[in-house]
Amino acid sequence: MSQKEQKIRRCHLITHYSSLITVWAVALSLLSGLSVHAQENGNAPQKLNPYTGNAQAIAEGQELYKQLNCYGCHGMRGGGGMGPNLTDETWQTGDGSDASLLAQIREGRGKMPSFKDAIDDDQAWKIIAFVRSLYKGDPETVKW
Repeated sequence: MSQKEQKIRRCHLITHYSSLITVWAVALSLLSGLSVHAQENGNAPQKLNPYTGNAQAIAEGQELYKQLNCYGCHGMRGGGGMGPNLTDETWQTGDGSDASLLAQIREGRGKMPSFKDAIDDDQAWKIIAFVRSLYKGDPETVKW
């Protein structure tokens, strides 16, 4: 293949891959827009805790709950005190979904401080798994 033919081939390949990149960028942009629209309208899929029902993760979550002094406000068994009860279906902030609880732990809400600098999402999910294990409410109202 001559140098001229190689240059033409390279130009065709560059044009082809540029087109593919453009198509992917447009597709990602559209999907991103749909996701934002779904979140704004409350139709976004629920982010579910990967540790729900996992005994080892629940035990680790209980230790983190103690280490972070969550019991100081919510009680050792989540029944409340200075902070709200975590064992029923009543939520003072958020809707009680896994995504809402993750946001509350990471960012803080009301009088609850943010823990985003103290723990990562994996640890927060384990705390949520522990809190879910304390639930004493109606099983029909479970959102997780």
